[in-house]
Amino acid sequence: MDGLLVVDKPEGPTSHDVVDEIRRLAGIRRVGHAGTLDPFATGVLPVCLGRATRLSRFLTSSRKAYEAVMRLGGVTDTYDRTGRLIRQGDVEGMTLDRVMGAARRFVGEILQVPPPFSARKVQGRRLHERARAGELVLLSPSPVTIFRLEIVEVTGPFVRFVTETSPGTYIRSLAHDLGEALGCGAHLTSLRRTGCGVLSLDQAHTLDRLKTSAAQGALGGCLLGLEAIELGLPTVVLTDDGASAMATGRTLTESHVASPPDREVPEGGCPVRVKDLRGRLLGVALASTRERTFELRPDVVLSG
Repeated sequence: MDGLLVVDKPEGPTSHDVVDEIRRLAGIRRVGHAGTLDPFATGVLPVCLGRATRLSRFLTSSRKAYEAVMRLGGVTDTYDRTGRLIRQGDVEGMTLDRVMGAARRFVGEILQVPPPFSARKVQGRRLHERARAGELVLLSPSPVTIFRLEIVEVTGPFVRFVTETSPGTYIRSLAHDLGEALGCGAHLTSLRRTGCGVLSLDQAHTLDRLKTSAAQGALGGCLLGLEAIELGLPTVVLTDDGASAMATGRTLTESHVASPPDREVPEGGCPVRVKDLRGRLLGVALASTRERTFELRPDVVLSG
């Protein structure tokens, strides 16, 4: 049970609840998700099993795609429909062109403040815990990137949009901030993650399907094996000597490389997937060029 399950998370359970269910179905403890979804959100939730958990941080660092609906004219304390309404605004004359014009200001790198109710930790405690205790926490904005923000339609107070964002972006905050820019306030009413890096809904399995597969002893058939996990990284193939060096964590040089990276590595270096001559995934290494010499330093070793 080493690999990745792409789960189509339903509305209701937390991401941790989904992990607990996969642990039960797979009969193993070493399970973790890559990228939290709020309980009311649905869609692509990558769940890593066994040795694949060592790769989860590369999945969480990839860009995300969403379909969402926001409601204009009301601000909630959670920035979504699960919260308490704290302010209302006038949505008279809110046209598609007006919303599109405001949305254009959010495309690119922006500064964003997380919602008061979120899983982000401040001084060791999650924000939602502090908010429920009545604590006021002043947060500094963080840089995030909105690669795409397309307003699909405006129907009354409801705005449907699609977006692609960098990791760490809160779509609830995006909806809230767009509502503030329009002067009427807004909150998110639905959210569906349609992509996480190269993973999409086309690869996702519902929890009901996974339960059925597990009952039939066929859960492994839903699993993407280690070699099939696309991390969005360049791939290097090692010689047999290189594979042995990788297994022991030694620095690799050009003499250990059977096939160079399948795409250009930035001058400053970057992580690369490392495979052996038989196509097995050995792990991830940090590629760099030092004094015109190409080298790889093992970062994640999957052997053992």
